[in-house]
Amino acid sequence: MKRGIPATFLFVLIALLLTACGGGTSSNTSNSSQQSGSVFVAGEDTPLPAVLAFNVTINSITLSNSSTSVQALSQPTTVDFARLLGLRTLLGFNSVPAGTYTSATITLANPLISYLNLSSNPASVGTITGTLTTNTVTIALAQPMVVNANGLAGLHLDFDLRQSIQLDGAGQITGVVNPTLDLKPVAATDEDGQITDLRGGLVSINTSNNTFVLQRVGGHDITIDVNNATKYSGTYTLASLPNPSVIEVDGQVQNDGSVLASEVEVVTTSQAFISGRIVDVNPSTGPASTVTLLVGEELPALQGINVGFPVTIDVSGVTDYDIRHFDNWFTQFLFNNSSMVTGQRIAIGGTLDTTTNPPTFVPQRIVLRRQGVVGDLVPGSVNIISGNLGNFQLQNNSLFGYILGAPLTVNTGNSTRFINISGLAAMQSGGSMKLVVHGLILKNQNTGNGDMWAHRVRVLP
Repeated sequence: MKRGIPATFLFVLIALLLTACGGGTSSNTSNSSQQSGSVFVAGEDTPLPAVLAFNVTINSITLSNSSTSVQALSQPTTVDFARLLGLRTLLGFNSVPAGTYTSATITLANPLISYLNLSSNPASVGTITGTLTTNTVTIALAQPMVVNANGLAGLHLDFDLRQSIQLDGAGQITGVVNPTLDLKPVAATDEDGQITDLRGGLVSINTSNNTFVLQRVGGHDITIDVNNATKYSGTYTLASLPNPSVIEVDGQVQNDGSVLASEVEVVTTSQAFISGRIVDVNPSTGPASTVTLLVGEELPALQGINVGFPVTIDVSGVTDYDIRHFDNWFTQFLFNNSSMVTGQRIAIGGTLDTTTNPPTFVPQRIVLRRQGVVGDLVPGSVNIISGNLGNFQLQNNSLFGYILGAPLTVNTGNSTRFINISGLAAMQSGGSMKLVVHGLILKNQNTGNGDMWAHRVRVLP
């Protein structure tokens, strides 16, 4: 009989699981003239529980003041904002005239919504092609954005899905999208300016310059800088990064548009991968033979696999399992083919079998990734062991609520970051609150369900 990992041992490991990623500091200087600086845009999401994916194309972001308007986004980009719950990706980078900007105008197109459809039996993933009430949104910045000559300024964009996606009187998604966005200036060193969700296919390595180049989804290249503080997955170094491979990076934007990497993860040693959340595992106990994934990303575009839609993948031949940010000998005991559960966010790397027409995606490696979950704190559920070491219950009305038929258990440690609240003790006495929790979902061997191990807990206003 297979034994689960003792809970006390997991509490010892929680400090390793929840350690926050540090950002580096930039040592690059810009080649811009004295009359210009650089602007980057980082995006994330304020969620709506029923929404599993929300893809929208950002065609442009224009910064303005009383005398001029400039482009902060050099080319259109399509983003799944529901995937960015608790995560930040780089939406764009551009050189603009130095100055103080007081407003921003965003143009949008092609919203596609995937949601948990509880009206079917069993529940299914529904999709709606959304309708924008307006494709242009102009927002006055509460704090002006100052771009200094040869400097770097950032703009943090939060797509508020809770306010944007319209519901009918029964609480059902209508498909109408009234885009509500929150914008604020940030520095690259700010938490809201750090990039925690950036990946692409490896193009080239330059060991003499301590750089490598990634090609992101959509064909955009970006240079990644590394230094002595950069951490690599496994035994990889800059010189040994395999080509081909898909690589994921956390880090900090620099003046020239490159990213200084704090962490470099090799997702797969090929140039094909898909990622998303598991909506079904078959069988639900024992080694998995297939998983059904709600696709959030794919590289390259694979025939028969579409972003925003579910796909079933045969994983019976996969033996290589890993956990993002937790790469050591103990990983195989925490995450393997017997510990995948519905709700986990994973990346599947593999190859393309070109002997078939169309080519078939063949999975080789599965990586468990951090994700966010939103819900209400269950009253009286906060359990404190010592300091912030303990747990609480989160009532989620979407995927996890349906799967569990009960609240999600969230485990915290003394390295868990609490935002807009001081910690477990304040949660215990704070009454009702809506929370966003960011971390890893691991299978509870006793219940067979997934439990959250929280890296960050944020109270929503």
